[in-house]
Amino acid sequence: MIKDLGNKKEIDEPQVMVNDLVKKAHIALDRLSVMDQEQIDKVVHAMAEAGYHARQRLAKMAVDETGRGVYEDKVIKNQFATKDIYNAIKDDHTVGVISNDQEKGIMKIAEPIGVIASATPVTNPSSTVFHNALLAIKTRNPIVFAFHPFAQKTCVETGKIIAEAAVKAGAPENSIQWITKPSMAATTDLMNHDGVATVVATGGAGMVKAAYSTGKPALGVGPGNVPVYVEKTANLDQSLDDIVLSKSFDNGMICASESNMIVDAEIYDAVKEGLQQRGAYFVKPADMASFEAVVMNKEKESVNPKVAGQSAYAIAQWSGIEDCPKDAKFLVAEMAGLGGDYILSHEKLSPVLTMVKAQNQDEALHLMKRGLNLGGLGHTVGLHTEDDAFITRFALEMNACRILINTPTSQGAIGYKYNNVTPSLTLGCGSWGKNSISHNLSDWDLLNVKTVAKRLPRLRHESLNF
Repeated sequence: MIKDLGNKKEIDEPQVMVNDLVKKAHIALDRLSVMDQEQIDKVVHAMAEAGYHARQRLAKMAVDETGRGVYEDKVIKNQFATKDIYNAIKDDHTVGVISNDQEKGIMKIAEPIGVIASATPVTNPSSTVFHNALLAIKTRNPIVFAFHPFAQKTCVETGKIIAEAAVKAGAPENSIQWITKPSMAATTDLMNHDGVATVVATGGAGMVKAAYSTGKPALGVGPGNVPVYVEKTANLDQSLDDIVLSKSFDNGMICASESNMIVDAEIYDAVKEGLQQRGAYFVKPADMASFEAVVMNKEKESVNPKVAGQSAYAIAQWSGIEDCPKDAKFLVAEMAGLGGDYILSHEKLSPVLTMVKAQNQDEALHLMKRGLNLGGLGHTVGLHTEDDAFITRFALEMNACRILINTPTSQGAIGYKYNNVTPSLTLGCGSWGKNSISHNLSDWDLLNVKTVAKRLPRLRHESLNF
């Protein structure tokens, strides 16, 4: 359904723009809905290939425009969101009859869900656009983006690249569109438009909440603030390599990166020494007050936007820390606990990690739960251990949708190389994170699936046994 704006004497410009985008998207939807699987797969391949070849240029654009993150890591993100996501979905059947169980008399038919509105973040600009667009077109859904205004130029260029590739490969015009003049009003109008079927919101808590307030199906993500436990039996060389790789990746901007690290007392000194050898800088007690003031907004209990995605050295300089090396991987703040007056316990979205000592497994589990309850419920937890029996106990007690064992959490949560987690850049956090899904967003989440049920040859007469 398209909004009729013709009778209004005064119409806001964002409304006019959004209404035009949605009208065009519905025309594209009509044409996409009659394409077969082979045609759709050809389009998706062309989009992924075009995005992959532009991965380096777009990574540079993102760093230059946003002033955040690491160029080399953004290249990897763009590769993941094109090549790796394509390989993950290329063989999925998303058109027409997708299963037919003759014995049970059940047939499944996939249909598009409709026009998708997608809000994207400044932290993963082009990679999120790639990811969400590939999933949308794979399921024959047109998509209209609301880009973060701080990454508008990068995202527009990303959109142009994949939209042009899609049309050349046979997709209808306007299958991929975006708001050209970003504003909160335009994004709100898009998400609430009657012609939009569902909203995919990858961004801050406010944006995700707004998506779920539209009265229509929405797929959003919860905040991170990931706690990780290094248990006494862990393979320390592997564990520390993983943590350094993950925490320093793109200057800590992936929401699944380690935020609060709990370490068993008997290996605490070895972990500290190992991190220092690998380039981590430990903040001195005398510098802690100024460091906290720079990194966190105490009133909002959230990261200072200025430091998100910045280098460890820059953050140290702003904090008045003069002896931090320019090539420091990340900054570590040692704390006696989590929560309460420990403001650094909250999500930091930067190369800042807290480190807390636990006397035993029971205390470590308590601290892990504290960490999750400080804005990370439902997202991700990490555990480094060689104690297989403890893994089950740990998993049963953690209210997190991704429980990652002996892997870097940034890479492990999105399904990059280290495990068989569904590859995705939109990570559902279930009811704990106020999300509608508790898994990584995939193409299956963007389908209407019809069930055709045939009458059984004989009606079942089952006895009841109590």
